[in-house]
Amino acid sequence: MNKITRKRINIKRKENINKKLVLQVIFSIVLVAAVIVTKNIDSEASRKFIDAADQKITQSLNLKEVKSTVWDAALSIKSRLPFINGKASDFAAPVSGKIYKEYGINKGTDANYYNHGLDIISNTQSVKSISNGTVVQLGNNEKLSDYVVVESKGKTIIYGQIKESFVAEGEQVAAGDVIAALNEENMMLHLEVWEDGESVNPAKLFDIDN
Repeated sequence: MNKITRKRINIKRKENINKKLVLQVIFSIVLVAAVIVTKNIDSEASRKFIDAADQKITQSLNLKEVKSTVWDAALSIKSRLPFINGKASDFAAPVSGKIYKEYGINKGTDANYYNHGLDIISNTQSVKSISNGTVVQLGNNEKLSDYVVVESKGKTIIYGQIKESFVAEGEQVAAGDVIAALNEENMMLHLEVWEDGESVNPAKLFDIDN
């Protein structure tokens, strides 16, 4: 092997070493950042991740193992971080089903109209409270049919088009509690959320699972 060939091989080896070193540093930074985030989450998954991360940082880094550790940890804690999920963690879906009429401007038979809530075709009769709160009113009118009104942290939540309510005025409810039942022939829930005198899009508070 001549000197020129040796030099070329040495140069190539140095480039490979430098690239590997850079990748190791990057993954180390990601790993440390992930540890900082998970320390604020008290769960079995986060504790396992922190223990694994400590071992990875103190040992010589294996890139495949580091990638796997970071990826698995991200998946396991994603649902625990509301700023990643994009939905407020204090709220739950009232039913599972499909949104029939969206919040905002909808097309009517004769003209467009503004829907101050959501109309949801439900898969089940049970209607759940979307948040913790206090039942402040039970009633009936032409627009909503039978309805339940719950006050929750400055928000007024109206559950309309129900057949039967299972709560009483003044009763405390928690997110996920069954508070009413829909008409089995219709299975349509009308949900409105009001805050400071203005309607809020309920779809921003939770996800509807079909």
